[in-house]
Amino acid sequence: MNWEKSQNIGDISRGRESLKLVYGTDLLAGSLSLNEILTRDELAYSERLRGEGQKSTWLSCRATLRLILGSCLGRNPRDIEFSKGRFGKLHLPETNLFFNVSHSKNAFLLGFSFLGRIGVDIELLNGDEDVPELAEYAFSDDELQYCQNGDHPERFAEIWTCKEAFLKAVGVGLVDRLPSISVTDNLPNSVSRYGLYQNSFLCPNGETGSVVYRKCKSIESKWLTNL
Repeated sequence: MNWEKSQNIGDISRGRESLKLVYGTDLLAGSLSLNEILTRDELAYSERLRGEGQKSTWLSCRATLRLILGSCLGRNPRDIEFSKGRFGKLHLPETNLFFNVSHSKNAFLLGFSFLGRIGVDIELLNGDEDVPELAEYAFSDDELQYCQNGDHPERFAEIWTCKEAFLKAVGVGLVDRLPSISVTDNLPNSVSRYGLYQNSFLCPNGETGSVVYRKCKSIESKWLTNL
């Protein structure tokens, strides 16, 4: 993935034929007028986030999301009203703009498309995870073989993020029978059976990211360094 640095929301919101991926970090919140972008409920929710970097990452992500949606739709970012699906996925029911959100410890990933459903996920392994146990719990036989039962963390992260992005794209959230879903390149897989496509990549600060989407003519990847 070729990440193009940007400080301009307008660069991201132009054009409807491309799938847009936007990466940012918790540092963005410090450069934004959050009271003018976020709702009172969102600001109150952020005060309940206590984990290291969790609050600033969430604020950076939600404010950036509102700014991009506002630019795409010609609306005041603060006036955008989200709806939630059964599993908590945000959407805008009165538009044909599809989007999805994911964040890790200090970074976030956004995906936007006017061409159909989309799911994204970003993860950064810290080395404390029991990767073989997680793989055994969540992966199909093909996926276990691909990451050699979790002995290759980079492959584990690729499968894990792609599987989560797929679940978010189809709108079902986490399920109890994760091994029944396969996102390896052995076709047909669960993604292709839904008429979707998948792409996994490294993000600018070493995180693993994945996107699952309906269709697009190209993928544009932007790294927001300031706003």
